[in-house]
Amino acid sequence: MKGKALATTLLVAISLSVAARAQTAAKEALVEEHLARAAALEKNRSYAQAETECRAALEVDPENARVRFALGDVLSRQQKWDAAIDEYREAVKINPDFADAHNNLGIALESAGDRDGAREENRLAFEASEKTGRAKILHAHSKPVRAVAFSPDGHTLATGSDDGTVKLWDPRSGEQKPVHIENASPVKAIAYSRSGGILATGGQDSAVKIWDTRTGELKLTLTGHTRPVIAVAFSPDGKTLASGSKDGTVRLWDTATGALKKAMKGQLYGVNGKTVASASYDIRLWDAQTGELKIVLASQGRSINAVAFSPSGARLASGGEDRAAKLWDPVSGDLKLTLSGQDLPFNSVAFSPEGKTLAAAGWEDTVRLWELPAGELKRILAPHSALVGSVAFSPDGKVLASGSNDTTVMLWRAE
Repeated sequence: MKGKALATTLLVAISLSVAARAQTAAKEALVEEHLARAAALEKNRSYAQAETECRAALEVDPENARVRFALGDVLSRQQKWDAAIDEYREAVKINPDFADAHNNLGIALESAGDRDGAREENRLAFEASEKTGRAKILHAHSKPVRAVAFSPDGHTLATGSDDGTVKLWDPRSGEQKPVHIENASPVKAIAYSRSGGILATGGQDSAVKIWDTRTGELKLTLTGHTRPVIAVAFSPDGKTLASGSKDGTVRLWDTATGALKKAMKGQLYGVNGKTVASASYDIRLWDAQTGELKIVLASQGRSINAVAFSPSGARLASGGEDRAAKLWDPVSGDLKLTLSGQDLPFNSVAFSPEGKTLAAAGWEDTVRLWELPAGELKRILAPHSALVGSVAFSPDGKVLASGSNDTTVMLWRAE
């Protein structure tokens, strides 16, 4: 009898377990249906209906962090900041390592005027990303990192520093490569040629130098600038190198011979092949072959610290002392979009390879990412403890790097 009773008890337990699993699976499936409908509605900008679907999912499973996060998102889309903040807080309470929820909570808090709370959530978001392996900090140099650049194949990240060195890294592992480049003067700018075989640096000593990336050997030293060189860029064919200096000139060099081709007024920050962009208190676009001035974009009244062309060349981004990142039409000169948020100037701007994301960083210790063309702020990365001087995307767009005055380099997996 005892054996029979035990067998009956086991069968009942198994049946209950199977029923519980089936009930859980059914609940999960229902939640997924609501979330899928909400995502489709949100994509079509039907935010009120998307909110209804999220709330229906919440009724099914109120302890689901993903549901709370999705509801926070549709509330943010409607600028219902207080309600969105509540939902994001619930999401991170359920899952403290939910990096995206911390990030979006930070953006919502900033939008609601709570900058201190936003900064704390930005920090927690990055810490959570580190735990999952999405982000990595390289203790790269002994002095501020002024420049970062990926090789064309994406297999190497070059970092330039005030310690007078350029270091080469494997961006996947974060390990330093054995090639050593000793500049002897603080490095302010770096750029790869399209082949990846040579690297150009601009230095505090006013010199432009060209290095062999395989051996670290110095190939050419280009002199002519009278103040620090703060930007360098190769033409697509690698035959011309443009350099910009605090002496107020842009110079075009023959990379084979080191001969000066042309000198122009302004400080270089970008090249898109046919056009060179320089900036100071305005933005000037020059013909890369002839050196002729093509157009002057509207004066900003304040110093512009960085410009970059979109991959298609259809847009030009700028960042500067007016504490805004701006998008311009380089043909008409029209201002298309102004992106703001931080209280301090921007020093660096970079487009993702497909042109759908703009990264900007500067005197704050954060990196901001906007989704284009709408200009929606998608992420605030807080990996550093000091000014961020340079940002760059890998050629495939999967990794974002930033270099800071705190001597570190951040690697963040963008997707």
